[in-house]
Order: sequence, then structure tokens, then C-alpha cells
Amino acid sequence: MKLLLKDVKPAVAKILSMASTDSRVTSYINEAQERLIYKGKWPGTYVRYAINESDGVITWPRQLETIEAVAVAGSTGRVRNSWYEFQEAGPGLLNSTNSGDSLTLVDRGDACSWSDITTTDTTIRRIRIKYDSADNGKTMVLQGYNGTTEWIRTSSGGVIIDGENITFDTSADTNEAGTTYYQDTTNTFQFLSAVIRDASNYSVNLYEIDSTGTAAEVTASERQLAVYEPTETRPIYRRSLIPGLPDTNTTQVVTVVGKARFVPAVNDNDWLFINYESAVKEMVMSIRHAENNQIQEAELYEQRAVRMLEEQLMHYIGDGTVIAPRMQGVAAPTAAGVENII
Repeated sequence: MKLLLKDVKPAVAKILSMASTDSRVTSYINEAQERLIYKGKWPGTYVRYAINESDGVITWPRQLETIEAVAVAGSTGRVRNSWYEFQEAGPGLLNSTNSGDSLTLVDRGDACSWSDITTTDTTIRRIRIKYDSADNGKTMVLQGYNGTTEWIRTSSGGVIIDGENITFDTSADTNEAGTTYYQDTTNTFQFLSAVIRDASNYSVNLYEIDSTGTAAEVTASERQLAVYEPTETRPIYRRSLIPGLPDTNTTQVVTVVGKARFVPAVNDNDWLFINYESAVKEMVMSIRHAENNQIQEAELYEQRAVRMLEEQLMHYIGDGTVIAPRMQGVAAPTAAGVENII
């Protein structure tokens, strides 16, 4: 059974001798989940996504952290890390305009938005933030480089900070429609490096806009950069490059399977990643013993938690599944005709 936070809180609260409403109970559950999710590919900790992509650069959803396998237009591809382009016998530096292998996915690190700002020499952009009136008073800090490639530093509350701080203010900001308001940054942005924001009641939308022109022209120039979910306070997304994808001249379906990014449970109806209550309880006990400097006991409880998840995984896979080793294709770049078990 897939577990909700409220399903596990009573049992964990009991072993901690705390009330289930104590915020520390949720903190223990989240820490136990985060520790366990990194220890294996347990049921509920990996996800599958399929997207239509044509320009080769892909920013993945918040929920995906590590890509394990990829297929393009139904054909199995290869996943390469960020060092791939720097191998002596490798392909060299790649971009979305390269003619290249449409079945090789190269890691491009992390990004704080779905799309980068499209600044040119003649057009400098500002950022427009759209929010719901229910989030009046929330704050957001946008960090990055301005139109002259200087790191943005501003004064906020009498303190100099990195970036520009925006406070949502329905009395001063522009009402777009219904309960939606928006505010534009004072600074121009050439590159958005990071976002720090308060948790909100509704999603917050980011757009790039032209910094000059009439109000209608500025609005017409809106191009969406990101949509931040209510609990995204430090937005971060994995980004990949498939350099040969634009060469196909058609929209291709890119399908990946990978490890899920850990997102802490906040509300009672939030789903848990670890769907084995006993394993969560054992890991909570491990954390509690470690806090009391009882290292041997902590390691014992951790081993018990991992063993429980291994048993759950074997039950989930079943005995009828044929396990096949993954092989690097002999035609792959830099494979040198040698098949390697990885």
C-alpha cells in the first residue's frame, strides 16, 4: 500500500514518545525517508517520464533527480555524465546545434528554471513574477547577472544581499486578472542563477519580459521561464542535452527512467517515498540512537531498515522476472568495440 504521511505519524510518534501532532515527528519521518532513498532503488523511489522534445536541451521535472536509462523514439540510448565531453577520445564539447548522436543523453547539471533567459546584445530582459493574492506578503529572491554581466547586489531591509528581493504586495503590484497579480524586477537579468523563496499557497510563475516598450508591448513579450510549486523554496532541476535530436527535424518522444528527487512530506496527505512503515520506524530509531551517540545501536537499526527494504524489493520484483545485465553497445562512441558490463 502506498503510504501517506498521516499513515505513519502515529506509529513513529509512539516510538519517540511524542504526540503525533509534534512537528518533530514529521522531521524524523522525512530524515528517515531521505536517508533510505539514497540506499537503493526501492519501490516508489524511481519514476518514468516521457516528453516531446525537439531542440535537444531538456530540463526535467522537479520530481526527477537521476536519469538511469533513456530511449528516443522507441530506441534505447546511452546516458553519459558531465565528464563525457572532456574525454581525450570523446566527442568534444557539444551543444544543441551539433550534428551528433541522437541516442546519447549528456548530463548538463542543474538549473533553477525550465528555460534560460534569451538575452541578446540588443534586448535586455527583466523578470516578471505572477502570484495569487492568497500569497500576499510572501518573498522571493532572484539571484543572477544583470544586463552588463555584473553580479546583482541590492539593499533589502538595510542589508546588502545577493540578488533582488521581491515582496508580493497586492496593494502595490499590478492585478492581471481575477486573483492573479504580477510584479517586475527592478534589475535587468542576463542569467538567472538561483531562486530563494517562501513556501506559498499556490504556484508562482516566472516570465522574462522586454525591459523597454509600452505596457502592451512588454506584456506581449512575456516568455515563461518556470512554474514553481507551492513547496519549492529552493527550485532546482536536472538538465540534459541530446545533441543529435534537432537533426531529426521532427518532434521525438524522449522517455527516461530514473531515481526520484527527495521532496519532504509537509501535509498529512503528502505521499511518502518509502512505502514500508516498519522500515521507516527502524530508520527513525537509528537516527534517534545516533543523536544520543549510540553509534553501534544506530548502525544496527539502519541495517535492519535496509534489510527490510531489500526484502520488500525482492517481493516486488518477484521470482518470474528475468534479470539482464546492461551492456554498452559495440557501436557506441568511444566503446572501441568492447562490451562492458556496467
